[in-house]
This record gives sequence, structure tokens and C-alpha cells, in this order.
Amino acid sequence: MRIEEVRTRSDLRRFIRVPRDLYRDLAGFRPPLDLAQRELLAPSRSPFFAHADGALFLALDGSGQPIGRITAHFDRLSPADRTHVGHFGALDTVDDPQVVAALIGAARDWHARRGRRALLGPYSYSINEEAGVMVEGQERGDMILMPWHPAWIGPHVEAAGLVPVKDLLAFSLGYAAARQWSGIEVALRARGGRIVPRPLNLRDLKGEAAILTELYNSAWQDNWGFVPLAQTELLTLLRVMWPIMRPSYGVVLEMEGRPAAFALVLPNAYELFDGFGGRLLPFNWARLIARVFTHRFRQHRLTLLGVSRGLRDTVLGTRLTLTAVTKLIAENPFASDIEMSWVLDDNVRMRRLIDSGGATVSKRYRLYGDPVEGAAS
Repeated sequence: MRIEEVRTRSDLRRFIRVPRDLYRDLAGFRPPLDLAQRELLAPSRSPFFAHADGALFLALDGSGQPIGRITAHFDRLSPADRTHVGHFGALDTVDDPQVVAALIGAARDWHARRGRRALLGPYSYSINEEAGVMVEGQERGDMILMPWHPAWIGPHVEAAGLVPVKDLLAFSLGYAAARQWSGIEVALRARGGRIVPRPLNLRDLKGEAAILTELYNSAWQDNWGFVPLAQTELLTLLRVMWPIMRPSYGVVLEMEGRPAAFALVLPNAYELFDGFGGRLLPFNWARLIARVFTHRFRQHRLTLLGVSRGLRDTVLGTRLTLTAVTKLIAENPFASDIEMSWVLDDNVRMRRLIDSGGATVSKRYRLYGDPVEGAAS
């Protein structure tokens, strides 16, 4: 086995195909499109690299075939007290602890040469994108912007010397239970009509990205591991999802004419690629176009929530956030459970709110770091 850094287009293509080739026969895994993986991970395409640096590594067997991958990267938007921490991500491998250890070692060495002495991840590439190793819920299948891993990854990461730092939870909210959240709309009436909900404006994605980014960063800036969401990253996501988005998938609550809170749900785009094996050519592109216009999504993910700075940590702010979720549910008769992800396992206040609404934990993702870093967190 050897570890090589990705330097050519051919290497990048092999890097992108690793999960598809290694996990294709595993229950619960549905290969993402190679094209989508390229948009997410290729440094030349990802908006993340406008404010970050990184490298991609492949693990190759004796015949030169890829048996694993990892990224090493650093976000220059990281808080000043976290500049000693380097991140890794896109960790996908065969069931072999030596391969995982070698890949983590490559990421560690890359960071050490740049003065970063601690390792934390996986993030692909940001905590605002795909975060954690899936350690529970593989049988529930994949979800947009959430990673899928076989059960062996987590134990092999720990065998390589990293320890659990934080758990991130995904909740499943049944549609019948979700409809009962409508009682929270008392927040709207309590303000004498000064709070007005509006749908997402798909004709002004740039303007909407600016509003949602500001509200999101305001709401979560004190959360563990917070790194500001860049407006360009959200704008890219909205543009990519635009063909399958509806105005009702986003709700912005305006108080006295100014944005006060929002909620955004995304359809699980993986449904469009089902049966494609990760490929668009030669004929799947035609099937994809047809599905974009005709497919009725079964799964949706509550992806982003936010509230204005002045209302954060207030009773009204909490009610407005939940009211935005309520509006989403009322305007979209979802065919099945809604996934609410992710939530920190130790965020007691948020967990109580979600639990009280009838949602249950369906998946668990784990972040790992060096022992000292884990203890410090």
C-alpha cells in the first residue's frame, strides 16, 4: 500500500469514485453522482477554497487501485483560537485499519508541515457541509449534504489514535406529528400582525443567500465548532438545487419589514440518481432530466435555521424559529418523515424542543480528534 497526493485530473477522477467503487454493494448506500462529488470536492470548483487551503490523498494497493481517500484542509475563516487545528475529510476506505491509519497520518503530516499540531474531523470540507463519520443509522439510507459511511470507519479511526469529540444527531419527524407544531403560530398572532411570513424568492438567489447567511451566522455563532457560513457557498448550493426547488421550501419571517427568522428544507436529491451507479453517461443524463420534471420527492431534510441577532436567545426568537418550521410543514405536504439534521448531542435545549415535537433520533455522526483536542472540547 502507498499514499499519493492527488495532482492530476486522472487522480481526481479516481479520488471522486472511491465511495462508489468501494461501497456499491453495501445496504443503505446509494452512489452520488460523480459530477456532484466533483462540485463538492474539487479544489478548482468548490467555493470553500476561496477562503481555504488543502490537499487530497489516495491510498493505493499493490496494483495501483484506490482503496481509500482523505482530504487535509484548513479554513482561514476559523476562529483565532482554533488556528492550530487542522481538519481532515472525505474519509472513505476499505475495511482495513492500516489503510485508515495511513490516510490519517498523511493528513496529519500535511498539517504539521504548516504548523498545525492538532487534527479534527471529518469535515468535507466545512462543518457547514458534510460533517462527521456516520456511526448509526446506515440502514436509513443517505441524505443530501450528510455523509454515509460503513460501520467499520469509526472503529478504525479510533484505532488510528483519534478519540470521539462530538456527536451530531439526525432526527426523524413524522408528518402527522409535524402538523401538530402548528400551535406555535401563536407567536405570529401575539405580535399583532407585525410578523409576516413569505416564501423563498427563487428569482433573487443572491439576495436570499445574503439574508439567510446573515440569519444563520447570527443564530449559531456561539455553537461549538462554529465557522461562519460564507455567502458564496450558500449561493452555490441554492443555484445547484434551483431546478428542484420550490418557493415553499423556504420560509422567511419578517418583523416590521425586516428578516427576523427563517427555515430551509431541501429535497433529497439522491432520489434523482437512484439506479445510476454514480454515472450520467451514456444515457442517464436523459433519465435525470426527465426525473427533474416528474419526480415527486419522498424525503426532505430540514437543512438550515436562523434568527436575527437581536432575537437570539430570547423566547420570541425560539418561537419564531419553530414557527418558520411550522410554516414549511404546513405549505409542503411531505410524503414521509422529515429529517432534521444535524443537532449537537449535548445541545440540551434544542434536543428538548425537537423531542417535544415528536421527533426521534434516526442517525448519529461522530467527529474525532487528537486526545488533547478532544479533552479540550
